[in-house]
Parts: sequence; structure tokens; C-alpha cells
Amino acid sequence: MRFPSLVLLVLCGILAQGQRDDNGGHRCFPAIFGFGDDWGDVGNLQALYPADLEKLEDEAPYGMSYFKKPARRLSDGRLMLDFVAQALGMPLLSSYAVGVVSNLQHGISFAVAGSTASSIGLQQNPYHLMIQIQWLQKLESDVRDALGNQSLAKTTETLPNEQSFQEGLYMISTGQNDYRYAFFRDNRTVREVERTVIPYVVENITATVLVSFPLDWPANFMVFNLPPLGCSPEFLTSFASTDPNDYDTMGCLIDYNRITVLHNERLRVTLDVLRASFRDSVRRLIYVDMAAMVTGVVYDPESRGFQNGLEACCGTGKPYNYDPRVPCGTQRVIRGRNLTARACSNPKHYVSWDGIHTTEAFNKAAIHSVLSGHYIEPQTQLGCRFNFSEF
Repeated sequence: MRFPSLVLLVLCGILAQGQRDDNGGHRCFPAIFGFGDDWGDVGNLQALYPADLEKLEDEAPYGMSYFKKPARRLSDGRLMLDFVAQALGMPLLSSYAVGVVSNLQHGISFAVAGSTASSIGLQQNPYHLMIQIQWLQKLESDVRDALGNQSLAKTTETLPNEQSFQEGLYMISTGQNDYRYAFFRDNRTVREVERTVIPYVVENITATVLVSFPLDWPANFMVFNLPPLGCSPEFLTSFASTDPNDYDTMGCLIDYNRITVLHNERLRVTLDVLRASFRDSVRRLIYVDMAAMVTGVVYDPESRGFQNGLEACCGTGKPYNYDPRVPCGTQRVIRGRNLTARACSNPKHYVSWDGIHTTEAFNKAAIHSVLSGHYIEPQTQLGCRFNFSEF
């Protein structure tokens, strides 16, 4: 797919926007750049595959809780990336592949739903993490050229500037689809994934941080670990077992959660090594413990404002309200039975939206915790005045 030129993007942006955003009272990062998979895709998948009739994020009941209509997001409302932007007093970010955007000044999302950290998912989705980094590098190069061209002075008003790239917040959340493809498509065993997939996935994530950005950039990296695979309705349904020893005390699959633990520990240790190598640099490298957040809610939902940790809000079928043959918002005839995957009446009581993706309520709680200094390593204040009034 060929992307429109930068000049076209910003000219359309000026016509649509007409002015710069002045709501910077809560801002400490000049821009946000999102990378990864479903967690931060605000329209890239739809733009890249416009003829795909199975784009669930563009069908009801997706978007029902906040946007009141489908909003190109795989949730009932806002994603974690959206909440970070709002906490910083910024508008919601545009997606890179959409083409015509209103404003790039605050950053952009390169994340693509279904993408992977490694090249393991090329058959399903070729836009893995390194491809997204190449998009960023192209954008940065185009912006630099535009800023140096006097004839384009007016068009640069809606562009991120050099400071935005150098001091921006780079949010990276990827890897879950690598393991989903390994298990569901390639039928690999847990032991095979432990030996061959985990090292490959973690290496691709950390290599991105190490080699893709100039060391003299005082950038801020926020790298999310994996949520517990064995607690998701998708895995619980697909790998259901009759042996009670396969489950932990809260009903999650032990073997698949072991994959999460091994991935996260390897990622954490590798990021620690990277952080030590940046000692003479002003950049920050923050590890976000998504697994701990999800586990806490799944194991004790009521104390955290939820009612259900293991069932999907939108779906069909017992015991987890998830059936891979009947995705959220669809209707199918299965073995002569007419099945409809409907949304629950109150998604804010659930962690899982559709069996794979999280609800807006969980996304909100997670980002509020992270921006308040919880579930991050090293334990440090982010140095920002966040505004949670839009939450």
C-alpha cells in the first residue's frame, strides 16, 4: 500500500484543523507515538485492509461505551493509548495508515491490530514491529525535510517538531499475537514455544529499542509486558481441560500462564540490561507490568471495581461467554443452532470485552495506575501533571 505524501497529509490537516491545539497545561511529553498490536490500533488495520468485510472494530457493538458507535478500536470504547493522550491534555491520536489526518502535532499511532513483535505472523499480518518503526523513521525524515523547506512553512503547523521526536513518549505493547499464532495457527506445544518463540519475540522487542533510535535522543520508552494468556477467555475456551490440575486456584490455565511468566521475566531482565547501557544517556526506559494488573483484577475483581474477571462481556457460550466461531457482534448457524454474540449490559464490570481484548473500564484503570506510578519499573515519578478529568 502506498501512503500519501507528507505535504498532502498536512495540507489536509490545516484545512481540517485550522489552528494549533493550545490545551497544553498538563503536558510533559511533547508527543505520543504508539507501536504494537490491537492495544493501540485506532484505524490502521481498517485502512490497510479496506476490503476486509470481517473488520469487527467497525461494527456494533464495538465502541458502544464511549463513542456510542464503532470507532475503529477493538474494544467497547477507548484504548489505553487514548487514555494516555487524554491525561496529557491532547486530542486522541490519528492512525498512520489512514492518510488524511487532522493533526500530527501530538503524535500518531503506528500500531496495527493482529500484528506481531517478530515476523512469525507474516502470513496473517505483515506489519510487524520493525515495519512500524520504519514508518516512524520515514515520517521523521519527511518532517525534517518539510521543516527545512521555506515554501512549506505554513504546512508545518500541524506537524510534530524535532523536539517531539526526540523527547516524545514511545509506547510499545506487542507480543501477544506472536503466541496466539504459534498456538492456534501453528499448533505448537507449550514446550516448543518456551524454547523457540519466547527468545525470538523478546529479542525483537528489545532490539527495536536498542537500534532504532539515536542514543542522544532524550526519549521516553514505555514497554508493556504480556497479560496472562491462561486467564483470557480465548485460551480458557480453546484449551479447556478435564484435569483440574491444569488450572490454578482462580481457574486460569497454568501452562499458558507459564509462557507469560517466562516472556515477561526475559523481557524485564533484557530491559534492565538495556537501561544500564543507557546510563550515560538521558533517555528513560520504563517497564510496565500489565500481567500484574490483569492478574490482580482476575484474582480479586470485586475489590478493584469489577465483577467478572474470566468471562467476556461480548460473546456467546459457556462458561466464558466466548466462542471463536461466533465473534462479538456476529450471528452464526453452528450445527443447526442460531448463535448470536451479544454485548453485556454493563461492560465496565468486565475485564475482557470480546474474549481477546480488554474493556474500556480495564484500560482506564490500567492507565490511571501506570500514570500514578504503579506497576512500573523502575519505580519513578513520570514528572507530569496528568489530568484525569476526561477519564
